[in-house]
Amino acid sequence: MAGDTVAQSEQVRLAYESLVKQGYVVLDHVIDPGTAEKLHREFLARYHNHLQDSELPGTLKVGNKRYLMAIDLAGGFADCAIYANPVVVAIARMALDENAILESFGAVVSLPGAEQQHIHRDGMPLFDSAISPMLPAHALTLAMPLVDMNERQGSTALWPGSHRWRERNEEVAPLAPDVPAGSCMLWDFRLFHSGTANRSERPRPMIYATFARRWYQDPANFTKKGLQRLSFTPQFLDGVPEDLRSLFYHVFRHE
Repeated sequence: MAGDTVAQSEQVRLAYESLVKQGYVVLDHVIDPGTAEKLHREFLARYHNHLQDSELPGTLKVGNKRYLMAIDLAGGFADCAIYANPVVVAIARMALDENAILESFGAVVSLPGAEQQHIHRDGMPLFDSAISPMLPAHALTLAMPLVDMNERQGSTALWPGSHRWRERNEEVAPLAPDVPAGSCMLWDFRLFHSGTANRSERPRPMIYATFARRWYQDPANFTKKGLQRLSFTPQFLDGVPEDLRSLFYHVFRHE
């Protein structure tokens, strides 16, 4: 579907409503599973040195045997269906505004034996606990697994509605949705969540991206020297379609 058609679809409207109410939405089959498998193979070939329990330059340890890193927007990852999937972008523009940017793009890799991650929000509240829950979203996290996320291998636990909490509610049980490769999740930056243990014998890479309002820059997760928010070449930027160039406004502005 063309971008305008996607934005006006019932699928996008319902997904947006779930995002506002529950703080997250699972989007089924946003890319072909075969494409997800090709990306998985490309990731393993390109970043095989990163698949070890060692905080290498350009990575950030975000839990036991769990690392965040940038992915070069090249090869299969330079496909706009991946970094700016039309369904994801349509929802992000509804939730944020038409000027939403792609603030960061990379992967979170959970290595074999990774334990349950600490429960956290992706960013600090903008204001105090009385005000922040009442505001619309200022940033969203995309999680697109390159291997199936399920109870057998591990997933991401979410606390529905926690983007509206004024204080953490220990009595609310989390959900850990099954998200097959080719599907994805989108959640409000304020939502409590936690990567579950990697119960498999292989790394569990997950594409992540942050979509944000144009004025927002994540102040917490990129303080480490050498950790990139976005990684690309000038040739990549030259090839960004016109209708997606606003996602890189913060980049073009400084050229």
